[in-house]
Amino acid sequence: MYDHRAIAKAMDLFHFEEHSPGMVFWHPMGLRVFRTIEECMRQVYQSHGFEEVRSPLALSRSLWEKSGHWGKFGNNMFVVGSWQQDNSVDGGEVESAEEEVVNLNYALKPMSCPAHIAIYKAHKRSYREIPMRLMEFGIVHRNEPSGTLSGCMRLRQFVQDDAHIFCREADLLNEIGNFLNMVKELYAAFGYEKFIIRIALRPEQRMGSDELWDRAEAVLINACQELGYAYELSHGEGSFYSPKIEVSLADRLGRYWQCGTIQVDFNFPQIFELSFVNQEGKLEQPVMLHQAVLGSIERWIGILLENQGALPLWLAPVQVAVATISEKSADEAEAMFKRLKRMGIRVELHADDATISKKIRELSERKVPLIAIVGEREAANRTVNLRRLGVSGQQEIAFAQLEEELSSLGKNLL
Repeated sequence: MYDHRAIAKAMDLFHFEEHSPGMVFWHPMGLRVFRTIEECMRQVYQSHGFEEVRSPLALSRSLWEKSGHWGKFGNNMFVVGSWQQDNSVDGGEVESAEEEVVNLNYALKPMSCPAHIAIYKAHKRSYREIPMRLMEFGIVHRNEPSGTLSGCMRLRQFVQDDAHIFCREADLLNEIGNFLNMVKELYAAFGYEKFIIRIALRPEQRMGSDELWDRAEAVLINACQELGYAYELSHGEGSFYSPKIEVSLADRLGRYWQCGTIQVDFNFPQIFELSFVNQEGKLEQPVMLHQAVLGSIERWIGILLENQGALPLWLAPVQVAVATISEKSADEAEAMFKRLKRMGIRVELHADDATISKKIRELSERKVPLIAIVGEREAANRTVNLRRLGVSGQQEIAFAQLEEELSSLGKNLL
C-alpha cells in the first residue's frame, strides 16, 4: 500500500470530498503533521533572515492585470463575484434577478508575489533594509482541470512556503546559495539525499526584454556552476515573467514532482516601479527573487507518505503509544504516559481491556513508530518492551533509556 491517499486513510490524516474537488479535509492527526512541518519551516526561514507576513486571500483584478497573471492565467483563477444593484432601474429598486449586475473584481490568489510587492511598497525603503526577505504560509488557489487532480500531488487549494527577496543584483549569488543550502539541509532532514535541479528557461510567451531574460538566465546558470550543483536545462519552461531553478523529487513510481523553486525576476520590479534609497541618497531598483523550499506542503506530505510508507518519528502525529498488557500494569503505564507528555512527546495511552495483540495490530495499522508495551514485570522493573515500526520483534529497555532517546527528537533535525 503505497498510495498516499490509502496511507492517509489508515493513519486518519485527511480525506477528499466531491463537494470540494482538489481540496484537502484535514483531520486532527493530519493537522498535527501539517503544523509540525510549518513550525519546522518557520524556524528555518527565521534562521535565514526571513520575516513572516500574511496577506489577503483575494486581490483585485486590476492588480492581477498589472502583474500579467490575469491575461496569462485568468482561466485558472478563482474569480470572486459580487451582486450589485443596477441603479439604472426606475426608482433604483431591484425587482428581478435580471436587474442585478455581477462584478468580477477580485480573484483568489494563485501565488503571493503581488501581495508581497504591496507590503514592500507600503513605505519608502532604505538600502539598510536590503536584502528584504519576506515569507508566508500562503493559501493559494488554482483552478486546475478536473482530469489533472491527483490527491495531494495536484490540488486546487494548497499551502506554499511562499517567500520573496528584494535585493541588489550583487546579492543574487549569495541568496541563491542560501536557498540551495536550505533545500539540501531540509530535504536531508526528511530523508532525501538526492534531488534533481532543472533550470527552466524563457517561454515563447513572456514579458520583458531579451536583455533582462539573458541576465536572469545567466545568474541561475552561473550560480549552479559556482556552487557545484549539477543541473539540466528545460527550454521554454520558465514562468512568463522569469526563469527559475526547479528542485524535483521522485515518488515511488519514479515520477518527478516539482517541489522547491527560486526565480530571478527583473520584470516585476520594473512593472511595479520598486525602489529603495541607496547610500548616495538616490533611488535604486531592486531585483526580486521568488522562492519556495518545499513548495506545496500538501504535495510534500504526499511524496513523503508514498516514499516511506509512513512518517519519520519526529513528524509522526503519534510518536509513542504506551500499551498495557493487563490492568495490573495500568498505573505504571499511566505514569510513563504522563512523563512522556510532559516532555512534549506526542503520546497516547492504551490501557483498555483489549488484548495486547489487538492493540499492537491496530497501532501498527495506524503506523505509530514506537509502541511501548508495559506488563506486570515491566511495571515492576521500570522497563518497556519496545516495538519499532518496520522492525521485527521487540526489545526490552529501561524506560529511562526510552526517555533519553526521545529527548533528542528535533534537536538534531538540521
